[in-house]
Amino acid sequence: MWVKDVVLKEDSSTIRMGNAPANLSIIRAIALNILRRNGYHSITITQRFISHDIDKLLHLVA
Repeated sequence: MWVKDVVLKEDSSTIRMGNAPANLSIIRAIALNILRRNGYHSITITQRFISHDIDKLLHLVA
């Protein structure tokens, strides 16, 4: 998925041992799905918008 590779920098991740790479890939996919389900289309802009507001983050998950 292009967004995970470019925006979330999945290809440059240094996590390589055990199940961690697969687990983090799943977590990234879930995060993208949550954002898209809540109407956010630009992941980069959304990251900037919600990154410093825990209340917004919790609202998305709830």
